[in-house]
Amino acid sequence: MTSSSRPQYRFESVVHPERDAAFKRTAPSKRIIKELRKDTTIACTNCGRLGNEDDVELKKCSGCKVALYCSTDCQKQHWSEHKPNCSTEFGQGIGPLIGNVIANPMLSHFIQVCLCLKFNLHNLDGRPPAERTKFVRSPLLAHMDVGIEPTMIADFNNLFTYPDTWDKDDLEGMLQFHNLSTGTREQILTDTNAAVWKQVRDMTDQDGGKAHAVVLVQFVNNFKQSITCPIVVGQEALDMARDTPTLRMASALTGEESTKPFDIPGVLEYMNTHIRSDKKNKLLLRTPMREIDKELIRQASRNVQSHAPQALRLKVGREHVYLRFRINPADGIPRPIFPLGEDRQAEGDPEVEPTGHEGQEPPTTGNRAERRRLEREFKKEQKKRRH
Repeated sequence: MTSSSRPQYRFESVVHPERDAAFKRTAPSKRIIKELRKDTTIACTNCGRLGNEDDVELKKCSGCKVALYCSTDCQKQHWSEHKPNCSTEFGQGIGPLIGNVIANPMLSHFIQVCLCLKFNLHNLDGRPPAERTKFVRSPLLAHMDVGIEPTMIADFNNLFTYPDTWDKDDLEGMLQFHNLSTGTREQILTDTNAAVWKQVRDMTDQDGGKAHAVVLVQFVNNFKQSITCPIVVGQEALDMARDTPTLRMASALTGEESTKPFDIPGVLEYMNTHIRSDKKNKLLLRTPMREIDKELIRQASRNVQSHAPQALRLKVGREHVYLRFRINPADGIPRPIFPLGEDRQAEGDPEVEPTGHEGQEPPTTGNRAERRRLEREFKKEQKKRRH
């Protein structure tokens, strides 16, 4: 049989019938997410002033509809930096999705847990008090690679296995977390971000959280778009990071339960599995896939050695949902599903400078009392579902 007559396999999806019930036991309602989303505050892209201040009215850039400015002067000052990236090519991109993640009590909690594990915040008791206080009250910087992947795993596998020949219009996508690494000061701590961090630090102190770290997390989508969010690491996240040895999760395909180590890859997989199980988009994290989203998957398949494809290959190599076998694609060249091991994890400076709508400043907590009220309501809902 010649290479031209090789069979081309196609992947099909199956979903375990109990997936919906498992999802409902843990997911917050769409109403709670929307209410908390209203409670978030965006900052001026140029100066970092928060939109919840009395004399601040943020307006979108008329070109890209993404960047936000508190005044005409700020927009003019930022124009030389923003002009090369002022485009509608990427649509709203990850902006609304990250806003919905931050407004989701469950996902926001697990991101805080990941930050505990990354910066070892749950094990600071052994340090001298002065050193511990200085560490917690300094800006901590993190880089979270995210992507938009097909909601159907079969579509992902077809796109990954046949990057040169397989395509599909109108693919439904979903947000996925690929990798968390420590960010560099040059990447994240711009003057604008420093101003936002200080404002959130002051708000947290006033709310009694002087002992809790505020981490600037840069969510990056293949260095085409990035959004920086200040996240306060709360006591519940510290307690979970300190006291939880393992994670249990159920496959959306088979329903089979598995136990994962309680580490950053395990927590990311737990969140990704939860998002994948949301077929009715109650989490508001589904969106049409763009060509740039498909291209990242193709680059990962082709073994492109830049940061974002590496991060995606790491995810494919460790998460249970991806099919773990080798297959000969149509060109006859064997291609491993996961060519990179954990020791190849890319951290620190990226190989490509961020472009696109970098610096759309972050959703931040406006009314923390209201957030706590809604989070308590979410916990009550979870208890009712368990009984």
